[in-house]
Amino acid sequence: MNDGDSIFSQNRLLLFQAEYRDAVIGVTFFCTLPLAALIPIAMNQDNPVVATQHVMGTVEYVRLMPINPKMAAGRGLYYTYDVRLDDNNAVTSIDDEVGMPHLVGSVIPIERQHHKRGGDTYRFLNR
Repeated sequence: MNDGDSIFSQNRLLLFQAEYRDAVIGVTFFCTLPLAALIPIAMNQDNPVVATQHVMGTVEYVRLMPINPKMAAGRGLYYTYDVRLDDNNAVTSIDDEVGMPHLVGSVIPIERQHHKRGGDTYRFLNR
């Protein structure tokens, strides 16, 4: 292939790109937007909560998160609690927003959420 043929093929490629660029972008958005709208629905149905149970637990340890002081400048602060459950003596971690922290040794009500695929998550009940 000589230089004239390669220049001609490069020019054809550039013309093809310029002519169909808008069509490719339009088709991409047309296909992507419906899929993006389905993501939250699919995420919620993947492992739904099937049962809840109220249990009591004892706070064993409290940490203010995040630990990195550069990230702690006014945003993203929350407490992480290590709580020993009264019913099976297991220790679990529970996150809570910054406010009045629970004291170490205090007994608090917790909601156990059992998920369809077998996992349990915990959250504090409204104070």
